[in-house]
Amino acid sequence: MSGGATALEGQVDLEAVRDALKDPTVRWAVTSHENPDGDALGSLLGAARALSAAGRDVVLAHPNGHGVPDDIAFLIDEGETLLERLPEDVGERTLLTLDCASETRLWDGGAPWGAGRVINVDHHHDNSLFGHLNIVAPTASSAAEVAYDLIKEAGLPVDRKCAEALYVGLITDTGNFTYSNTSPHSHRTAAELIGLGIDHAEIARRLYEQQPAGRIRLLGRAIERSQILMDGLLMVSDLRQEDFRELEATDTETVVEVLRSVEGVEAAALLRELDDGRFRASLRTSRPDVDVSIVARKEGGGGHRAAAGFTSDRQPAELYEWIVDELRAQS
Repeated sequence: MSGGATALEGQVDLEAVRDALKDPTVRWAVTSHENPDGDALGSLLGAARALSAAGRDVVLAHPNGHGVPDDIAFLIDEGETLLERLPEDVGERTLLTLDCASETRLWDGGAPWGAGRVINVDHHHDNSLFGHLNIVAPTASSAAEVAYDLIKEAGLPVDRKCAEALYVGLITDTGNFTYSNTSPHSHRTAAELIGLGIDHAEIARRLYEQQPAGRIRLLGRAIERSQILMDGLLMVSDLRQEDFRELEATDTETVVEVLRSVEGVEAAALLRELDDGRFRASLRTSRPDVDVSIVARKEGGGGHRAAAGFTSDRQPAELYEWIVDELRAQS
């Protein structure tokens, strides 16, 4: 994204989406992808709070409504409920999806899930454009950045609680402004949100300085089991169900980023065993000429160039070999 550009430039559905956001008669259901991260929850809550502050009828729904990770659950205010199913009157509502690259990461049945209309707001470059209306900005750092631009475009109010949620989405998807997707516009967005009175230092402390003990134990196990492949360029590890039971922990957030941060390592893969025996793979890279989302899509997943994931029936040894072959094919 260039210095002066916003996420909305060139969006063919912008006028229709703006009109929907400005229309006081539109009733909304707002959602985001399963297994929510900071951007998923932050953009969801930010958009919903802006609409609610404008007097709109808004319902929050999410496939993991009762399974939000502890480190971002502080964003949910008392009285805010995330329904695990869409409301019965969804046919009379517009479903606003945020940070969701594919309808497969929401509920079974596929878009539009009975909704009267689906508006898809995202920043993943491999978005399947499943909405009736789509605002997809691959150059944006986060869905929160896109949502903030849309909120301003529609003239919706942004109070401190709305700004707090959007700021969490922004800083988590930029790695606290360290990832290459951070642009001048990202920093300007952050400055505007801070200007609305949020306590950015407290938000950073809660996100980055209150690591759950279980996560640290799992990180230690992942490091203990790690392997260095591709002449030191790739670090891989896996965590099994027995590890989760023994260490009494399930939170693996940031583990793959730590593997990627090892000196000399340019890519990392963490495999997490699921309850059904399959493995959820998280891929990261710092190389601009490597796109791990291409690897993930070949196994039915997706994501960003530098961060992607997929789920596979294959076992770790086979997956490691396959990942190495795929990364070498891009070198």
